[in-house]
Amino acid sequence: MKSTSLWRYEARRAGWPACLAAPASLLVTVALAVASAGFGAPPPSVHGVLLSGVEALVPLAAAMAAVTVVSVDRCRELQLALPAAYAGTLGRRLGVVAGIGAALSVLFSTALRLTGAWTGPQSPLASVLVWASPLLGLTGLALLVAVLGRSVVLATTTVAVVWLCQQLFAAALAAGAWSRPFFLFMTSRAGVADGWGTNRAVLAACGVLFITTALLLLRRPERLLTEEEV
Repeated sequence: MKSTSLWRYEARRAGWPACLAAPASLLVTVALAVASAGFGAPPPSVHGVLLSGVEALVPLAAAMAAVTVVSVDRCRELQLALPAAYAGTLGRRLGVVAGIGAALSVLFSTALRLTGAWTGPQSPLASVLVWASPLLGLTGLALLVAVLGRSVVLATTTVAVVWLCQQLFAAALAAGAWSRPFFLFMTSRAGVADGWGTNRAVLAACGVLFITTALLLLRRPERLLTEEEV
């Protein structure tokens, strides 16, 4: 009971906008798929929109939500004065946001598989990597920039620029030997081709590295204080 209350409290402290980011991204995905079908797009194209939503929109929403959780805390000075490590508190809040995104992604992917609309890898484990690897990579980047820069604008801009550039130059990034391992949208743009497993592994490893670095930096949590809070 106490554990449940704690997680509910952390969800409230994370903020409902952050918690609703992943559900909103999937609603947008469904809306885009319905619109595509309404305009006469063939089923494979509609299924591609659904896959793109899981691989591209959910990680973007999770990364933006992470920036909000890290950068917006009106009681940060009080938190830093408490005996409990702020990194642990922040980790729980990020865990709530990431957990919501992960659970909904699994349910959404399962629903697509059951309805025959899934165009990703057939292995259940590989299917998880479709959204988990870019989510880790993009969220880790967002967390690290937010901790280093102590700026919502800088962190959100960095994430948005990386995401948008990878969308605009998808063909070149998927074809380049040096850039392919870091390409976020390999599944929806290039399919499960040669190098897909390496790509998913590299993205996940980068995410873990970014998150670990951010947590090490948070051993000095005063780094999060802005000039107005100092």
